[in-house]
Amino acid sequence: MQVSDARKIWDSACDQYLVNEVSPLTYNTWFRKVEPFSPDERTFVLAVPNDVTREYMSKYTDLISNVLVLLTNKNYQIEVKVYENGISEIEDSLAVSRKNRFRNNRDERRHQGSSLNPKYTFDNFIVGSSNGFAHAACVAVATMKGSQNYNPLFLYGGSGLGKTHLMHAIGNQVLLEHPNRNVVYIQTEQFVNEFISCIQRNDYDDFRQSYRRADMLLIDDIQFIEGKEQMQVEFFHTFNWLFESGKNIVLSCDKPPQSLATLEERLKTRFISGLTIDITPPDYETRIAILNNLAENAHLILPPDVINYIANSFTTNVRELEGAFKTIKASADIGHPINLETTKNLLKNMIHPGTVRPLDPLLIMEVVANYFSVTVNDLKSRLRSQEVVIPRHIAMYLCRTKLGMTNTEIGLLFGGKNHATVINACANIKNKLETDPRIKEQLENIEERLM
Repeated sequence: MQVSDARKIWDSACDQYLVNEVSPLTYNTWFRKVEPFSPDERTFVLAVPNDVTREYMSKYTDLISNVLVLLTNKNYQIEVKVYENGISEIEDSLAVSRKNRFRNNRDERRHQGSSLNPKYTFDNFIVGSSNGFAHAACVAVATMKGSQNYNPLFLYGGSGLGKTHLMHAIGNQVLLEHPNRNVVYIQTEQFVNEFISCIQRNDYDDFRQSYRRADMLLIDDIQFIEGKEQMQVEFFHTFNWLFESGKNIVLSCDKPPQSLATLEERLKTRFISGLTIDITPPDYETRIAILNNLAENAHLILPPDVINYIANSFTTNVRELEGAFKTIKASADIGHPINLETTKNLLKNMIHPGTVRPLDPLLIMEVVANYFSVTVNDLKSRLRSQEVVIPRHIAMYLCRTKLGMTNTEIGLLFGGKNHATVINACANIKNKLETDPRIKEQLENIEERLM
């Protein structure tokens, strides 16, 4: 971000919010001495002339962070630094920062394997009739057996069926057997954001090389490349480069390539040139096996009638089964007995939430938490991981739109968050409903459970 762009954001923050949040003396003495800039997408630096100003302004970083979220919909890390020489020193700092970041980008890509989740392996993946073919193909790719015939490997199916697990398992297995291989795993959303960043910098070389040096490229949720023409052109060339170099490519999607309506035809033909596999919802026997495996790993004994009830009640995806199991385990951890009656009572809001009790804030939080396999306490916490932030924002949005609660009431309900945080959460979901099909699908599923 240019200094001028950061200045516009800072001026808006001051004029619209900060001038009303601090005393006139504080504002004129300290806030007006700030020169802002943003060296990267995650950091917003407040450059100040001396240590005294730095120490004083550091008290307001939380306030400033919340205001910037309202204005930009981004969670910036606020840093207060001393720059005695003003704008010239800032420009030098930005130039060095960009140079170092681009220089190190290629080396950082060599460690992308660290973004793989070590918990996702082939050993703990439950194989059944719905995913057996996909599992076998992924093992073959990971062990380099028949990999050329399976290149690219395209996995598709609904949410929560194990596509991401298998992709991480491939990467983990490759690195286990070949530690020096450059395995790159990335979600399409991050891939797109990096490409947008390189457009803004007008510098494509590091972006291209970071992916074209991969020995194996694993891209999750490729459907989010739809409608992005320039991104598709760039990915087409990267795909060709890797394919012609004999490198492996594994893609996951929520639908088959032929159903990606706004995807370039030349990309579709390449996606289907390898092996395309549909992963369907787990059958009854697989659901039973998954629950038994979860219980064994948690050292928890589940009666057969309890396992049977859960397996018959949650048939759509594995994530729902895991959410139901976590609810039962949490109850057992605080000393409640595990039996069919208790299980039915615990899971009634997950199975038929709308027919059990009237819609209220707690019901919304419980249903959202169960859907995303988190806890209500997670929603109330200060955790900022994507696994918690998205469910929290959705729950806040539903409390606002379904119940008409005020921003202050919602903030108190969610662990004492301020009203600015709630405003940002609701605005974030509203915007994503127009641009992110995955969020729209998730919200529709949750609303169905609340009906």
